[in-house]
Amino acid sequence: MQRLPRPAHRRARREALARLETLRGELVRDPPAAADVVTAETDVGPLLLHAADEVMTPIIVSSHAWEPGEAAWLRGVLRGGQTVLDVGANVGYFTLLAAQTIGAAGTVVAVEPDAANLRLLRANVWRGGCDNVRIVAAAASDERGLLALRRNASNAGDHQVHAQPGPGDVLVPVVVLDDVLDGAPVDVVKVDTQGVDHLVVRGLRRTLQASPRARLMVEFWLDGMDERGIDAAGVLREYRALGRPVCVLGDDGVAAPAGDDEILAAAHASPVRFLNLVLGTAG
Repeated sequence: MQRLPRPAHRRARREALARLETLRGELVRDPPAAADVVTAETDVGPLLLHAADEVMTPIIVSSHAWEPGEAAWLRGVLRGGQTVLDVGANVGYFTLLAAQTIGAAGTVVAVEPDAANLRLLRANVWRGGCDNVRIVAAAASDERGLLALRRNASNAGDHQVHAQPGPGDVLVPVVVLDDVLDGAPVDVVKVDTQGVDHLVVRGLRRTLQASPRARLMVEFWLDGMDERGIDAAGVLREYRALGRPVCVLGDDGVAAPAGDDEILAAAHASPVRFLNLVLGTAG
């Protein structure tokens, strides 16, 4: 005799179907223009990319992957059934990587504020059959509200939120991830928000208190912080206050503990003046 699914499984399935119906509706309402996209074969499956992008698109088309050090680290720490946050999801490369790795029992929350990126993120999630993905169409910070999104016409990975609007900026909603998650613990967090990663982490304090074993990968970009008058050393002190080891992520995907002076020196020495940090267990 066939067993009926347990109530929790039925509820999870209903929620997944509801997410897929919402995703389908958004794709119908606001589809990507076919002339504006190209498809690249990647190690996470076929991926729609912006045809006009001059940075991400040519790299992914030629290498069939994106940021291999970050991808290697994620593959090393992700496990089936986990809850993953992808903050600054862009078109969804890391969202798909996480969704495939954690499986149907896990959940990926993909956070992205840019309308053009969201179109491709939704399309890539739909085509990838990732019904374990929840898309949040917003920026993330430490206060709910609105921020100005400054788009980079040649690099879809370099859209930035600012407190003061400039010419051509659009206002986007801002969520506090503690409110979005509403007490649910997380396992892995990836943040790439162009200089304001620490504000995203600040909006996760309650969640992180409930998730002592969670690991976070955050970008540490000196130029983005300098432009906003943010003290990079102060950001590191804020990360230390979380009570987790602070590590530098190498190009090989291995995270090694480092002191604040070492981190600042490495970021200054980098040709692009940024590196990735891991907040949590090294390795």
